[in-house]
Amino acid sequence: MRPLVRRTGRAYRRNMGSWPGQALIVVLALTGLLALSPAARRLTLAPLRASRAHPRMDTGSERRPIEVIAKEARRLGHRFRETRHGVSFAKAEGVRRAYDGVLSEACDALGLPHLLAVLADGLELDAERQRVERLLHIWGLQQDDAA
Repeated sequence: MRPLVRRTGRAYRRNMGSWPGQALIVVLALTGLLALSPAARRLTLAPLRASRAHPRMDTGSERRPIEVIAKEARRLGHRFRETRHGVSFAKAEGVRRAYDGVLSEACDALGLPHLLAVLADGLELDAERQRVERLLHIWGLQQDDAA
């Protein structure tokens, strides 16, 4: 019986078996292309430029005076409580978040505990906001416009 396929030689060339060498060349070429691209240079140099441009400052010196915080809390508190009908959700939510931020800043300035930054929007956050407003009122921060 005769074979169906005639063998004439090798099926593969000798240099086809050196895939680790070829893979290394491909990886080095891609690395070189990425290193030369402007986007890669921006990504690698951006943290260095930012750290040189803005040296780290003491966090205690960045705090605003309590008088400024109180004025901002009164302004935002009035806008939060007197939200008119027809105001977009984004605007009302922005005022609420800004007001919560000012209340938490006031608590931090006075050293009072609060959970405004960790609670999700809902009844618990509303209760915490009222608790913080009462606590700040006890400490002398007037929330109404008559103050």
